[in-house]
Amino acid sequence: MTNHFSNKFYFKVLKRALLREFLGRGQIKRDTHLVREEYDKSYLRESNEDFMFKEQDVFLDGKITTMPVSEYKRFMVGQFSKIISEKKSESILELGSGRGFNILALAALHPEIKKLRGLELSTEGVKVSKRNLAAPPVAILKKLTGLTEWEILSRIRAADIDFTEGSILEIPFPKNSFDAVFSNSVIEQIPRDYMKVFTGVFRVAEKIAFFSEPFKEAQRGHIFNLMHLKNIDYFCASYREVEKAGFKTLSFEIPPLQKFVFNTGLLVVSKI
Repeated sequence: MTNHFSNKFYFKVLKRALLREFLGRGQIKRDTHLVREEYDKSYLRESNEDFMFKEQDVFLDGKITTMPVSEYKRFMVGQFSKIISEKKSESILELGSGRGFNILALAALHPEIKKLRGLELSTEGVKVSKRNLAAPPVAILKKLTGLTEWEILSRIRAADIDFTEGSILEIPFPKNSFDAVFSNSVIEQIPRDYMKVFTGVFRVAEKIAFFSEPFKEAQRGHIFNLMHLKNIDYFCASYREVEKAGFKTLSFEIPPLQKFVFNTGLLVVSKI
C-alpha cells in the first residue's frame, strides 16, 4: 500500500464523518437484521478459498503491508491457541463462528478439548460451517495450523463439534456450559447492546473468556480509527466495560499485527 492510498482512505473517513456529523448524511444504524443480511450475502458471494486467500492491507509492527487473509487468521488462531493451552480449557464456545475455521483449527491443534461449539447469527454461515465440518477444507486448515492432513482430519473427526444458529445477544446455552468463551471481531457489530453480550458470556462461561475486538484503548487515540468506527457504527467501548459483567481482567494487549482500518485489542478475563 502506498502513502497516497492511505492518505486517500483517511480523507474519505474525515469526509464521511463531517457529512454524518453536520448534515446527517451517510448514517448507518447497525442492528441484528442488517448484520445478518450482510453476512448472509457474504457467505453466498465468496467461497472459502476466495475469502481466505484474498489480499488485505494490514499494519505489522506499525508498518503498512499486504498479506492474505489466511495469514492474519493464522496469527489470530495462534493467539487463541496459546490462551487455551495456558488456561487448560476442555470446552469452548466461539461467538460468531462464521465459516467455522477457528473452531476446526482449534479442534485440530487441541485434541484435549472435549467439546467445541460455534454460535453464528447468519443462516448461510451455519450452512457453510456445517459443510466445512463434514468435509474439512484441508488446504486452509494446514495453513492455519501447520499440521498434516492426517492430523487435521483425524482430530476433527474425533472431536465433539457443532454449530448453532443464534444471536450473541441471547446466547442459547445453559449456565457454566464452557470452560472458555471467545470472540474474534464479532462484538464489533454490537455498538450499543454489548453489555447483553458480556453478561451472557459471564453466564455460560465457567472459567475464562477472551475477546479480540476494537476496544477503545486499542485505537491508541488514533483519531481516524475512532472516526471510522463511528462512521460504520461499530463497537468501540473500553475493555473495562467487560468487568461490569462480573469478570476480572487477566490481561489486555494490542497485538503487533492489525487490520489497516482499525485496531483490535486482545482481552482475557476470568470468573474465578
